[in-house]
Order: sequence, then structure tokens, then C-alpha cells
Amino acid sequence: MKIFLKTSLRACRRQAWQSIVAILFFALSSFAADASAKSVKIPLPPAISDSLPWFAVFELQNENSPFTRNHLSKLASSSERVALVYYATWCIPCREGLRQISENAAALAEAKTKIVLVNVGEREKESIMKFLGKFQLEKMPAVIDPFGRMTEGFGLMKEGENIDLPRTIVVDKSMHPSFMIGAEGADYIQILKGEL
Repeated sequence: MKIFLKTSLRACRRQAWQSIVAILFFALSSFAADASAKSVKIPLPPAISDSLPWFAVFELQNENSPFTRNHLSKLASSSERVALVYYATWCIPCREGLRQISENAAALAEAKTKIVLVNVGEREKESIMKFLGKFQLEKMPAVIDPFGRMTEGFGLMKEGENIDLPRTIVVDKSMHPSFMIGAEGADYIQILKGEL
């Protein structure tokens, strides 16, 4: 009886380890597949299909300074395009896009693509800055949208709902919304630079 129990216990352990290895292999292969996946363009909401509505949010670096449609217009007129990159500190998928932006900041600047990081719904400035610091993005233009002016106002979500993240809205130099990206794939930077 003891031999049978020892053999059964060994078999169970072996099966458990095989299951763990299989799950880890699947998880790692899923991440590898995502790294080579293409970005997903999604339709613009009707509220911004022609132009952006007026809005006012707060600059992250100086919470007493507003960031309005006029500020965005000035950025857009001095560049080829502006990417409004929506993120939250709790959003795991957003980290890939932020990492790509950080690693390619010089190439984006050379392509005359300006980036504005739009934090969605959070109010703790210190934790947001600490989060951006992990990606060396704390000096990049960033705004806080705690009241949904650039989410609900742009038709990205309805009042009381959560926004699907990540999201990136690209506007051209005349402030016309060109397209919106959901998931950021391996081609994300090329799209932001206007190459695709």
C-alpha cells in the first residue's frame, strides 16, 4: 500500500509540474505573439469624426495650468501630427505603448510627431509622475483628465462607464482627427510617425 501511495504521489507531482510548465510556455508564447502583433486601428467616435470639441484639462507638471483645445492647436500647428495617448497607471496593456514611445522619442520628434499623454480618471499627481518616471516620460507633455472632458466629451465612453484602454487619437496639424488606435502593436511607432 505504501509503495502505491508513493507512486501515485510522484505521478501527481509530475503531472502538476507538467501542467505548470505548459501554462508558463503558453503564457510566454502569448506575450511573444503580442510583441509582433500589429496595432489595431478602430473607428473614431462620431463626436470627434470631424473635429475635436472644446475641452479644458490640467497639465500634469503644473496642475494649476489648464490645457485646452487652444494649447493642443498650437502643438498641432508646429508639427505634422499630435498623438493623444490615453493611459492609466492601472492599465497593464498601456505600458507597452508607453515603453515604445519612450524608446523612440527622438525618432518621433524627428518625424514631427508630438505626443500628449492623457491620464484617464486619476487624481494623484505624485503616483502618476512616479509611473511615468518608470518609462522616463515625466518631462513629456502630460495632462490629467479626472472629469472626463477628453473621454466622455470625445465620445470615447459614456458617463459612468469605464474607458477601454489603451487608446491613441492622432490629429493632424489642422486639428482634424485622423484615426484612433486601440491595441499598440510592433508597428505603433511607425504609425505615429506617419509611415503606415
